[in-house]
Amino acid sequence: MTQPSRIIYLPPGVAAIPAAAPVAANGAPFDRNFFEKVLPPAIAAFCTQVNCEVPVVELTTIDGVTHYVNGISGVGDQWVALQTSSPDHDHPTQVFIPYQTIFRVEIHPEHDVRRHRLGFITDAITSKSAKSAPDRARPRPAAEQQ
Repeated sequence: MTQPSRIIYLPPGVAAIPAAAPVAANGAPFDRNFFEKVLPPAIAAFCTQVNCEVPVVELTTIDGVTHYVNGISGVGDQWVALQTSSPDHDHPTQVFIPYQTIFRVEIHPEHDVRRHRLGFITDAITSKSAKSAPDRARPRPAAEQQ
């Protein structure tokens, strides 16, 4: 006698989970919702846990390129626009990346002061910059101006 292929026999003491409603997925694990609602609070929570002010957010695409994300510039239904930096040059870059090409997103604490330009711009950094801005904008003494 053959058993139907849809029957699963569970070991004693294991209860079956009732069938849940199917979840509709668009196929891309990283989507608009991820960049709008999941990633920013995840970065904030990570920084609270490991006590970092400048987290480095690395986004890796399926072609093997690693993007160092400074901020999220915009989101669409099929793509995300990111402000990125590179370890090789000082100027920022804006990239538009289709969601389906995103392979991995990592958050790291950055303890190397020379690489802070690779870090994600958070409220903690913005508020520190605002507090220190008057110091940078101080007028030079008259003796130095001549």
